[in-house]
Amino acid sequence: MMMPRSPLAKRIGSLVLVVTGGILAAQAPAPSTGKFYIVGMGTAPDLITIRAQKAIARADVLIAEEGAIERDWADLAKGKEVWQWPSNFRRFYGVDPKTLQDADQRAQAESLDKARRQLIEKIRSAVAAGKVVACLEGGDPMMYGMTLFLEMLPAGVPSEIVPGVGSFQAASAALKMSPPYGYDTSGVILTAADWPGRVDTNEKLMAAGSTMVFYTMGVDYPPLFAQLKRFYPADTPVAVVSDAGDPNQQKVLRSTVGRFLDEVDYRSLPHNRHMLFVGKFLKAGQARKDFLVPRAPAAEVRK
Repeated sequence: MMMPRSPLAKRIGSLVLVVTGGILAAQAPAPSTGKFYIVGMGTAPDLITIRAQKAIARADVLIAEEGAIERDWADLAKGKEVWQWPSNFRRFYGVDPKTLQDADQRAQAESLDKARRQLIEKIRSAVAAGKVVACLEGGDPMMYGMTLFLEMLPAGVPSEIVPGVGSFQAASAALKMSPPYGYDTSGVILTAADWPGRVDTNEKLMAAGSTMVFYTMGVDYPPLFAQLKRFYPADTPVAVVSDAGDPNQQKVLRSTVGRFLDEVDYRSLPHNRHMLFVGKFLKAGQARKDFLVPRAPAAEVRK
């Protein structure tokens, strides 16, 4: 008696040939699932998360700001297709170029709008073809990152954001003090230099007296500290953290609102690689004005 043979399979090209009981049948490969990731890479190479590593390992295509992959993540890009976007890629985003009166600005806005749409279409087509595309961003992508990709992609495109260790968290760790603790304040305002048209200007935010953390893209220090002096006592502590999270480059400079411009060589701070912290938390630590004593029940308060 002849026992039935187990199926024998052989791959030829993209087909799998299955031989069962002497009959040859062709099976198409199971379709691969494409996906678009925005991946937070942390503020230093050794701060990348396991989830980010897995997403990159799955990726067929990596995209990032021009020069970033070669400079920071070349090892991760080996064997993968690499796309780049220009450093001014986000400029004029959300503006209808036709509304711009300046001819040079209108031309630039039209060019950048076209470039964004072309890259979005490349991402959409790649994912539809079953490829995994990973957009790499330093720090955490949710803080001044390129989430515009998700805003522009069609809603049905599978996507995921992988959070990273951001510069706020890394710089706070470098200071070894927790910004929400400020003795009689617990709010933390994350902001940057003002842009034309902003309603929540930094000067309005300063009025609360909360801890302030400045992402220093293009910050002009003298006017900023002129504003701070109007709302914070001169002895309010200040700290600058450069290259947060990088064990070889990280630096911390400390001063006060009143002395900062005289004590700190702010013109030499690394461009786009430092953050400014202002607030009592830098000295108060976890001491609180309320001593964390439980509040009396509402019924007792009414009595």
